[in-house]
Formats: sequence, C-alpha cells, structure tokens
Amino acid sequence: MSDAEARAKLVEALYFGCWYDSGHYLHRVGGSKLYDPLTGMPWTTALMDTGLLKNGNHKDIPDGRVWWTCGGKSVKAQDLWYAFFWWDRSIDKRGNSNSGFYVRGFDWPKAKEAFDFACQQFPRVISRQKYQLVLQDAERGSAAIEAMPLPTVAATEGE
Repeated sequence: MSDAEARAKLVEALYFGCWYDSGHYLHRVGGSKLYDPLTGMPWTTALMDTGLLKNGNHKDIPDGRVWWTCGGKSVKAQDLWYAFFWWDRSIDKRGNSNSGFYVRGFDWPKAKEAFDFACQQFPRVISRQKYQLVLQDAERGSAAIEAMPLPTVAATEGE
C-alpha cells in the first residue's frame, strides 16, 4: 500500500449540526447519523453542541466566521482531530444553533487543509450557508506552537 493510499484510509470528516431539519447530530459524509462521538474523538456531544463556541466566548452571531481547535492523543495524523465550528441558522432558526466539521488524518499544523477537505466532503452544508464560511486564524497554529516553551519536568528522588 502506498503512502497516499494509507493516508486516504485515515482521513475522515464528520459534520455536526442539522441535516434536513432541526436536530443537531453528528453525521458521516452522505448524512447518516452517529449518535455518539467516535472512539478517539476528544470532544463530547455537549462540546460540539455550542460548547466549543461558548468556551471560546464567541458571541451567538451567525456571520460565517469559523473558529477551530484541535485535540487528540498526539500530533500524529491518525490521532489528531481538528474541530471547525460556527453559529448557523441555515436550518434551525433558533438561537444557539451551530454547526461544525470534525476532521482527522491531517498532521499539525494543517488547519486550512483539513477545513478545505471538510468543505469538499459536505457541499450540501456549504451551499446552504447564508454567509461565506471564513476560517479564523488559520495560521495561528504554527506560530503558536513555535512560541510555546517546552514544559520542564523536574526529576523526582529515586529516578
């Protein structure tokens, strides 16, 4: 198996939000529902359902801005998940309605590439948006990681 074939098996995008009508669920490409996050996903349903937006103090204004974060066991592509989330009234018109893409299979820092991949996988979601989706701070990842000091671990007695 080539590297490209191996990577293709790893890459996956999921969508959290409304598909045809109200009701926020996690969906695979094509729309089938997942009632629970996949094993290894670092976010609960509560975090996907407005929690990430509220934790980031992003006001409930559906204007196309897409925020992101990432998490997982490591920064290796197979363990790393990207979360892209935005306020969305395209189906559910009530306040606190949001959508999000959850993507794995991209190394760090590849937020823009992962977001573009998710958009290609869910054209139905993209086409119904009332505003163009604009990824915020797409380049912050690499700069932030370079600026972060490495933690120091003090040796304990007996080591």
